[in-house]
Amino acid sequence: MAQAALWMRTHISGGRRLPSAGADLAAAQSAACVPIVLWMHDLRESAFALIAPQRLAPGRARRWAAWGAMPAVATCRQYGVPAYLQDAAIWLHGRLLASVEAAQVGECALIESSFPGPLSAVPGLEAAFRARIEAQHGWRFDTAWPAAAAQRR
Repeated sequence: MAQAALWMRTHISGGRRLPSAGADLAAAQSAACVPIVLWMHDLRESAFALIAPQRLAPGRARRWAAWGAMPAVATCRQYGVPAYLQDAAIWLHGRLLASVEAAQVGECALIESSFPGPLSAVPGLEAAFRARIEAQHGWRFDTAWPAAAAQRR
């Protein structure tokens, strides 16, 4: 059975990522929350914050970056970009494409990264990434804000 999850979108204002958006949202969640992917985009960058209660994340925190970023790597490959994950970053031919940050925030695992500029403008990137996450993690997305009952009080 698929795990229910939330997909939330926001626009990156003025080309600046919202560095605290993922952390603020993760801090507001309880251990009983459903996974959330916050998709942040503009014409130059697409970034994401994957927020999952620790019960759904791998047991060791050092594995969270790979667990959360592999759908992004798979999406790059789907578009013909042979990216790979190494040292908590997404690489292409020995060149850093995007760093991957993973941390515990409250009762959740938070994984944040982005897609390289040229790939951000590819039509369908968001839908392809969403499908990769659903396939890898077994999640079924609903597009909505978290219910008040799931937020930490």
